[in-house]
Amino acid sequence: MAHILIVDDEQGILNMLTILLKSEGHDPTSALGAEKALEILKAKQFEVMITDIRMAPMNGMQLLRIVREEYPNMSVIMLTAFGQVDTAIEANHLGAFEYLKKPFRSEELIMTIDKALEYRELSLGQ
Repeated sequence: MAHILIVDDEQGILNMLTILLKSEGHDPTSALGAEKALEILKAKQFEVMITDIRMAPMNGMQLLRIVREEYPNMSVIMLTAFGQVDTAIEANHLGAFEYLKKPFRSEELIMTIDKALEYRELSLGQ
């Protein structure tokens, strides 16, 4: 079981991902927007964060920059409905573990989370 923070500006996406992650045995917490995510991160530790890129006023790339600096051991999976190559490259350069284009298959997201957790364990030597 992993503690996973889900960040999006659409409540429907948060609800769907929460149900999916709970059904896989994880402990998801949802944040409606990047600002709320930063509040939650101050109070609780997470192994993985899943965040949308297109949000306002703070977008997912801005959130990624902060998270990489303040929470370097947390894996970050970026989601977007707008699959642009330059955005994917920038996300990877900023330290995102993976970049998934919406709509994604549930199995694809679960496999990506599993890989992120495995990578995290190896990199932390656990």
